[in-house]
Amino acid sequence: MRRDVGCLLVLGLFAVGARAEAPEAFAYSWPIVAPQGGKAYLVELPQDAYAWASRDAGLADVVVVDAEGRQVAAGPYTAAAPTSHPVTLDAPLRAVPAAVDGVPGARIQRSTNGDIVIEPGPVAPTATPRVWLFDARSAIAPERLEFAAIDHDVNLGVDVDTSNDLQDWNTRVRGASIVTLGKGDGAVDARVIKLSGSPARYYRVRVMSGEAPWAVDGTSSVTLSGSVEDAAAKDEAKLLWLDVPVGDTKSSGQGVDYDYRLPAALPVNSVRVTLGKSDSVARLDASAVEGTMSSEALGTLVVTPDGTEGRRPLEVNARRRDLLRLHSATPLREAPHLSVGWRADRFVFLPEGKGPYRLLVGSARERRPSWPVGDAVTALRKSEGAAWRPDETTLGPGQELGGREALSSPAAPFDWTRPLLWVVLLLGAGLIAGMAGSLLRKPNAGGEDEGKG
Repeated sequence: MRRDVGCLLVLGLFAVGARAEAPEAFAYSWPIVAPQGGKAYLVELPQDAYAWASRDAGLADVVVVDAEGRQVAAGPYTAAAPTSHPVTLDAPLRAVPAAVDGVPGARIQRSTNGDIVIEPGPVAPTATPRVWLFDARSAIAPERLEFAAIDHDVNLGVDVDTSNDLQDWNTRVRGASIVTLGKGDGAVDARVIKLSGSPARYYRVRVMSGEAPWAVDGTSSVTLSGSVEDAAAKDEAKLLWLDVPVGDTKSSGQGVDYDYRLPAALPVNSVRVTLGKSDSVARLDASAVEGTMSSEALGTLVVTPDGTEGRRPLEVNARRRDLLRLHSATPLREAPHLSVGWRADRFVFLPEGKGPYRLLVGSARERRPSWPVGDAVTALRKSEGAAWRPDETTLGPGQELGGREALSSPAAPFDWTRPLLWVVLLLGAGLIAGMAGSLLRKPNAGGEDEGKG
């Protein structure tokens, strides 16, 4: 009987452990509504998904599962190559004032609509400018750069650089020659530079030898030829705008910092600012705060009295950001109004298993395998034609699964070895004590026989 009781206790402990349910592996889920018969499907992350997707996971905790809860082949969607058309434009050359030893040079930045803003240093230099800028107004893949005709002999050696933000520059040509010598049949007229490479909006011409013949008042121009992407045919997610209320306001240096906390870490690619009714003009330095000690400079927004500048966005590199800061060196009567533009990340998945499918987001321990879905999409584009796109889907109402528990690091599994060992030892001791007591209570059979004799 004692042995049976001990076995029942041990089995009961195992039963309790078996009944303990593991928490859901993912935080949130959305049902996917997909058309029938698609070869591949496209799903865009809703804004709420970014509140559950772990920053450290890099969206690897975004998965698609079938009706049985098994993951299907899915991965980030790579947009189809954009179509383009040729373009030729004339742009004015902007002179950058030459720096003087010991004096800060000119400050180059973008306005809210992307125009080049050149602020000279505190001392007006008299030296001939050796750096010239021009704005193509849009990202152009350059092929040919032609300078205007020159009415006198010129022999220049120049480097040509490109940029999309006026901060990071890439050299496209080194040591190119611009030469005009003589007139008539024997004249030399070399004013064309061949270019190549990825699209860029801003161009910089650095005079390495000779003196530039261009006017510093901006009347000299240059002709750029290349190709530009067809914006109407771009395979990209829709640009969404979100108004962000101001949070913390504090003095910083000679000005004021205005902090704006986003509802989630969204892939922000544009920033737009307008002023309150009591303010008419301001220059605001925008940055993304990434911790207590680090930040990323995004650019400068200049808001003019007519308000047109403030409505134009400042484009930045798309990246997940949740805290933005505007710094004004001059006092404002009320906090600026901030809006951020962002495009949702898109994922493509293949119709494996049985539908309906679900989108799961947010997990501390589950990750999406590295399926070769990019190769599958490339093969489909070859077989279906360049215009083929994955079928678009919509999402139904979201449902919380594991919630915040799914985002926390999993606790170490409980070690049942030690308590089970103690249970076995205590049961064994109890059995031994019971056996000993039973033996002590038994009458001495040998002693009774002696007394009878």
